[in-house]
Amino acid sequence: KDRHTAVEVNYTDPQNGWQTSTELVEDPEAILRYGRNLLKMDAFGCTSRGQAHRAGLWVIKTELLETQTVDFTLGSQGLRHTPGDIIEICDNDYAGTMTGGRILSIDAATRTLTLDREVTLPETGTSAVNLINGSGKPVSVDITAHPAPDRIQVSTLPDGVETYGVWGLSLPSLRRRLFRCVSIRENTDGTFAITAVQHVPEKEAIVDNGARFEPQSGTLNSVIPPAVQHLTVEVSAADSQYLALAKWDTPRVVKGVRFSLRLTSGSDENSRLLTTAITADTEHRFSGLPLGEYTLTVRAINSYGQQGEP
Repeated sequence: KDRHTAVEVNYTDPQNGWQTSTELVEDPEAILRYGRNLLKMDAFGCTSRGQAHRAGLWVIKTELLETQTVDFTLGSQGLRHTPGDIIEICDNDYAGTMTGGRILSIDAATRTLTLDREVTLPETGTSAVNLINGSGKPVSVDITAHPAPDRIQVSTLPDGVETYGVWGLSLPSLRRRLFRCVSIRENTDGTFAITAVQHVPEKEAIVDNGARFEPQSGTLNSVIPPAVQHLTVEVSAADSQYLALAKWDTPRVVKGVRFSLRLTSGSDENSRLLTTAITADTEHRFSGLPLGEYTLTVRAINSYGQQGEP
């Protein structure tokens, strides 16, 4: 639960007469955000400064990236799991859209699955569905058609897929929520209780290769509204003055969102505020503008008054 931003790692240093040396590992960005929270640790049997540095960096990245835990119960399917297994969670409430459920019927001839709920697929990008094959292993197949809200057509139908088996969507707009099982408990009613912690598969590349990783959101819901995108302005002339129609959209759903508009004229150093506006629409019209240079800033505002990035 602690988020350490600096680690002192003690290791056996052959360059120091096999005495103990200390390697300091810090994350400057995390220190700016959370402050300097130091952890001291011993790397037992470690005789490499590089490995000591890796051990400290692994601790920091684990605490910064893997912050979520889940607890859930299931029936006899819990027998197939052991601690250490990687589990994908499809939580419809968390995601803000339908991402998982069970198969009601299968049409093998057309490779069409009827689902237990209606799903929404994006107009762009490739969507996939994870199914359980006859060996009890998950198989990901591409979705090729969406003939009805509760039906999907897949590229291939894995062997052993059964009616009432589970399905889970992989959408291009959502990060897959992966968790690592840490404990399994058998309850008195025959169910199994599983506790798992968040798993970030990119962590090894981040620690070993310095890879940059921008985590994608696992939900369409949001508290802090995201920055608007695809901002366009159409300009038309009318009686020596100009009309400007601004349009934009948002990358994900934010309940009760409004938009704050700020129009200025002139350069950055000598800019002058012309007008401001608040609207719930994703477009706004400015009229009576003389010829000149203008800057339009659009921010999303949620129901709590919190503003997103411009």
